[in-house]
Amino acid sequence: MKKILSLVSILFAFQNYSFSQDQNLIDSLETQLKNHNQNKTEIEINSPSLYDTTAAKLLCRLSFEYRGNNPDKAMEYAHQSLALSEQIGYKKGMLIAYSHMGIISAMTGDNLPALEYNKKVLDIGLEINDKKGMAHAYNTIGIIYYNQSNYPEALKNYLASLKIKEEIGDKPGIANAYGNLGNIYSSQGNYPEALKSYTASLKMHEEINDKYGIGDNYNNIGATYHDLHNYPEALKHYFLALHIKQEIRDVRGIADAYHAIGKSYLSEGNYPEALQNQFAALKVQEEIDDQYSIAFTCIAIGDSYFGQRKYTDAYAYYNKALFMAKELGGLDLIKSSYSGLAIVDSARGNFMKSLEHYKLYITYRDSTTNTENTEKMVALQMNYDFGKKQDSLNVVQAKKDLATQKELNKQILVRNGFIGGTILFLLLASAVIRFYIDRMQRNRKKQMEAVRARISRDLHDDMGSTLQSISVMSEIARIKSTSDSSQESIPFLEKIGSASREMVDKMNDIVWAVNPQNDDFENIILHMRAYGGELLAGKDIALHFKADSGLNSISLSMEKRRSFFLMYKEALNNAFKYSGAQNVNVDISRTNHTLSLVVEDDGVGFNMNEDRLKTGGNGLKNMKTRAAEMNGIISITSAPGQGTRVSLTVNLK
Repeated sequence: MKKILSLVSILFAFQNYSFSQDQNLIDSLETQLKNHNQNKTEIEINSPSLYDTTAAKLLCRLSFEYRGNNPDKAMEYAHQSLALSEQIGYKKGMLIAYSHMGIISAMTGDNLPALEYNKKVLDIGLEINDKKGMAHAYNTIGIIYYNQSNYPEALKNYLASLKIKEEIGDKPGIANAYGNLGNIYSSQGNYPEALKSYTASLKMHEEINDKYGIGDNYNNIGATYHDLHNYPEALKHYFLALHIKQEIRDVRGIADAYHAIGKSYLSEGNYPEALQNQFAALKVQEEIDDQYSIAFTCIAIGDSYFGQRKYTDAYAYYNKALFMAKELGGLDLIKSSYSGLAIVDSARGNFMKSLEHYKLYITYRDSTTNTENTEKMVALQMNYDFGKKQDSLNVVQAKKDLATQKELNKQILVRNGFIGGTILFLLLASAVIRFYIDRMQRNRKKQMEAVRARISRDLHDDMGSTLQSISVMSEIARIKSTSDSSQESIPFLEKIGSASREMVDKMNDIVWAVNPQNDDFENIILHMRAYGGELLAGKDIALHFKADSGLNSISLSMEKRRSFFLMYKEALNNAFKYSGAQNVNVDISRTNHTLSLVVEDDGVGFNMNEDRLKTGGNGLKNMKTRAAEMNGIISITSAPGQGTRVSLTVNLK
């Protein structure tokens, strides 16, 4: 689940205030501004009442207090402060005003002005050597790119911000930087590293008693557990976040917590509770005009209505999210909206429209994980052009590409209509029925081969997250290697090596699984025997492999073949890592319509009554899930000192 908190939770590291609007403080500030004007009049100062640094600071403070709940008013005060600061040559005031304007623009989805304002912050910060202001500008730019799913540019700016924060010893900023890295890891599917980063950020926020940061990290940790399908832990952390957000009256944070709780209930299939929390979030988000969060919540509401089979309501909210996503330019939002529309069209039986939406979903999905982005993550070019002209050209090009895609879809529809008419004509022509049937059979075979090729490509795409994780760790290792303590890069280099070996291993399994030549069981047995012998030889464990000769006549589907091998691999890896065995016996046999696999070792064994085994670890859960998908049954028996026996039976009917 994407972390929608990134914009809100990190922007306000700039000052330690919550998003709640303190009306008493606002009234006090406006009174101070008014009295300032009166005092200047009474002492007969010739310059206008607001032309001094005191008034500029008051205006910026008012802009900050309003921007959580009234962005228009906040922008008005920021412009007044900027005009005043420019009039009196107050550079620091200009920097703060531009910073507020950039944050307010980002909050309302005006990304191009937000980037331009933050460029001005960087220019002024460099001129007056205001490193803290520059760090916050880089951070805000990173957040904008993160919400657009442009992770290479997000990472580049996050690292630039982190470098400055470390130089000036900004502990709150460093704590938020860990949260930034957690968001990047999570977006690439590297959830263990994401949890480490979020936990480190939480610890630092607790040390400085920053409740705002504590609440955000609870929410992000909950979201990571949600992505790991551990919904009880996710809900636990979401409710902790909600409690803190209510305590500090953080309006946006409360909305985010309600949204997250609703998503967890949705994943559990509890649609009434999901809708109740999602509408609670939507009400707050609409009051404060949080466009990004509204779009995410509309998608979640659409998902909940779809779960209840209320397709009309679901379609309406998916469409609303899509309209907003195109305005905001968020690729993940557009992708999720098209995905929702495709499944609703399919459920309604509108398969042509469903196909059209699914193709658009694939287009936007691939645009967030393509090779170009991977290369950017490795390169991290630091000379980005913030010019509005280039940004405008990109927008124009995007519109042209969208128009081209629409025209292509129209041509495809016309072509498909012609093919359909031709097929109908052939059905009516009895003289060519046999020819038509033969051709359909050939086409069906080609379609099946195409499906297998598509599955192979999709599985290959899964390697993208590991590649991007390697890229992130490579860049961090590079930065560490150039610092005074280069030894800090060693753990990251070790992680890169481990991730690379894991990726190669997974890729070999995928390629073997989708190869049609391996459908014959004889090839499966050869692959299993080779894998087991090579693995166990590393610890001098003897492999005793037995397979019935009657197995060669079995032909398993790709899905069953892959699941069968992965369960064997899991059992063998457990014996290799934990058993301390000298021998491992593998027996594969067939009885009538039943296929059996037994993996047994003479190792140390374990206590079957331990709590961790009652609840089941991830490995055991994966084995049970794969067994169920194969229409099979798995059993595990063990006792201390008596080894372990894993048995799988599969119904071949």
